[in-house]
Amino acid sequence: MLKSINRILVPIDYSTHGFEAAWLAFSIARSMGASLTLIHIHLREEALRELVAIDKDEVAVLSEESFGEALEAIVGDPSYENLKIAIEHSVVELTTVSYHPATEICNYATEKNVDLIVMGSRIHTKLEDLLLGNVSTRVLQKSPCPVTIAH
Repeated sequence: MLKSINRILVPIDYSTHGFEAAWLAFSIARSMGASLTLIHIHLREEALRELVAIDKDEVAVLSEESFGEALEAIVGDPSYENLKIAIEHSVVELTTVSYHPATEICNYATEKNVDLIVMGSRIHTKLEDLLLGNVSTRVLQKSPCPVTIAH
C-alpha cells in the first residue's frame, strides 16, 4: 500500500540543483495536495536552521510566477531576511542547530513526520567528497522517509 504524501521538505542552498529540486517539489506538492517546507542550514557565526513552511492550501493557490520569483530570491541568498521577504504568506522559523546539515535535515524530517525529501545534488570531485562530505549522500543514508535527488 502506498503512503500518501502530505509533507514535503526541500533543503535549499545557493546551487542551481537546489533551485531545480524546489521546482520539482512544488510540482509534486501541487499535484498531491501537500505542504511544502524549504529548509536552509545557515553556517555563519552560529549554525541556524531557517524554514519557510507553505501550507498545502497556499501551495494550491500560489502561482508558478510568484513561486519562481520567490525561489530566485531565496536561492540567490537564502538568509532569514530574504526568506521572510520572498514568501509573504509563510511561517518562518529560525532555530539554532548543529553544524551538520544532513543530520539537521533528517532530524527535522523525523520531528515533523515529513513524507518526502526533495533535494539537489552537487557534483564534487572525489577529493572534495573526502574532505567536505556530500550532504545529499548522507541524507539518503539517514533519512526517515523517501528522498528524491534532482540533478
